[in-house]
Amino acid sequence: MIIKCPECGHQVSDRARVCPSCGIDIAGKVTRCPDCGVIVFKDQAECPNCHCAINREAVESGVTPAVRQESREPYDSQARQSEVLPQPAQPVKKKRKGTAIVIVLSVIISLLIVFVGVYFYKTQEQENELRAYENAMMSDQPAVLQNYLDMYVQAPREHRDSVKAHLTVLKQIDLDWANALASGSKVELEKYMTRHPNSVHNVEAKLQIDSLDWVAACRADSPESYQAYLDAHYDGAYYDEAMSAYDRRREEEDAKRRKAIEDSIHVADSLRKAAEEAAEASGGLGGVIRDIFGH
Repeated sequence: MIIKCPECGHQVSDRARVCPSCGIDIAGKVTRCPDCGVIVFKDQAECPNCHCAINREAVESGVTPAVRQESREPYDSQARQSEVLPQPAQPVKKKRKGTAIVIVLSVIISLLIVFVGVYFYKTQEQENELRAYENAMMSDQPAVLQNYLDMYVQAPREHRDSVKAHLTVLKQIDLDWANALASGSKVELEKYMTRHPNSVHNVEAKLQIDSLDWVAACRADSPESYQAYLDAHYDGAYYDEAMSAYDRRREEEDAKRRKAIEDSIHVADSLRKAAEEAAEASGGLGGVIRDIFGH
């Protein structure tokens, strides 16, 4: 049976003559403690583990036999070397093997951490690129699309081609707007709005047309011109001014018509009076003539 040497703790057969590690006598010299089961020397007074009495004679006499000292007698050196020397080599090999395993595991774990980090980094980059692509395609600002092209050079080809095509369309829209604005023509501005109904410049185009129509109304300065502006721009920037100008011109027109009517009435009265005076004058002259000629 394999037991632990009571002296050094190494495993040894209970039939071995001596312990191969420390050289203490084993066969016939050891026993098992009846209380705790620990292997002890028979000549010990008590168990060193639980202090249970082992050798009653030693307890009664108060003397502890020096078995362990006497047992450390010389024995065959070749046998001792064959039993003792091979023992240290085995733990060294195990230690080296364990160190190698730890190193290999550390390398594997490090590689896994690197691979996982790269995977999550690439995944995050792909998600960022997709969001940037969607924002660029929904944007009507050339700067946003150009920023995408500058930042995501390695983006999928179909994404970059779509953004480039969208950017070309926006640049053409901006060019058309610049030409329409430079023309200063209401017709050109209306054409631009028709060609690009969703353009961000349409608000500005409406304001420009509003200003042009107001200038034209003021230049004509008539109730009809102001009424035309009011009909075309019910929410125009100059709506209140147009209403005031329309009322003013209507009052002026009404005043002119009243003055013309009064003048025509005055002329008619003058003519009527002149006719009456002429008639009277002609009537008096006829009486004189009749008197002269005896009629």
